[in-house]
Amino acid sequence: MLKLKLEDLLTDNELKSLNQNRITTLLDFLQEDTEKLSILTQLTLPQILEIRNNIFKKYSAEPINGTDLYITSITKRKSIQTGIKELDSILDRGIPSGIIEICGLAGSGKSQLCMQIAINCVKDSDNTILYIDTKGDFSALRIQKILDLNGYSHKDMAIIMLKIKIVRVWTIEDLIELIQKIKSGLIVVENLALVIIDSLPCLVFQHFGDDNKMDGESTSVNKGSNYIEKANRCLGKYWENIPAILLILKRSLESIDDNSLSIRISATNCNNPHVVKTCMLKVSALGVR
Repeated sequence: MLKLKLEDLLTDNELKSLNQNRITTLLDFLQEDTEKLSILTQLTLPQILEIRNNIFKKYSAEPINGTDLYITSITKRKSIQTGIKELDSILDRGIPSGIIEICGLAGSGKSQLCMQIAINCVKDSDNTILYIDTKGDFSALRIQKILDLNGYSHKDMAIIMLKIKIVRVWTIEDLIELIQKIKSGLIVVENLALVIIDSLPCLVFQHFGDDNKMDGESTSVNKGSNYIEKANRCLGKYWENIPAILLILKRSLESIDDNSLSIRISATNCNNPHVVKTCMLKVSALGVR
């Protein structure tokens, strides 16, 4: 709570009288009965009310009605388009500000989707992407191959790849330190639009041991000819409410061929978890479409 700062409004004797009656903070002063304050300070009720109003003016947020707040939120909303039409549609025009979690079983296309988003965000723009690799398996050759198969010249490929900054971290402490330095300005990444962490669980599990469920762990049960598979989120109850949006990737076994696969993406807004939007994407050597 804020200390009582009324030196310009009350005399020392008046402040002393308030302190003796355990009115020591601004909150105490505002919550106390005005008649009691008038008796303790020997000020008139209009004077007490004037002091209260001055406190409200100095420390309260400016009032704004709901309509103005909504209009401001809509007009100033910032989002980054992924460049994948179907995905942008279920994300309501693109990636919003905040944290987005992408999860799914191994081989469901998580890293491929991250790389495609990185490519699409930097091409034809001044954006820079910070790609944090925690597994040591980021391959610039994969990005180069995608760009090459999409007809980009060597010059354009070089420009795009230079805008994707790769940083490798091996512990959660290193990751936190990196993010704090970026936030404080000790590390400056020009035109930084997006930070991709691939992936977070392998850092977190260094602290939890082997008994915890891994990201995208498959829980399988065979019942005769039936096969049940379930993917579990792994970062705990606290983390469940951290991401603004949860994207769950699921590989479609029915449409797999030698050169591509289809994935189903389910998008859940954590502010409205009962509404789930879905789309189908194709993953191939050309990227994610």
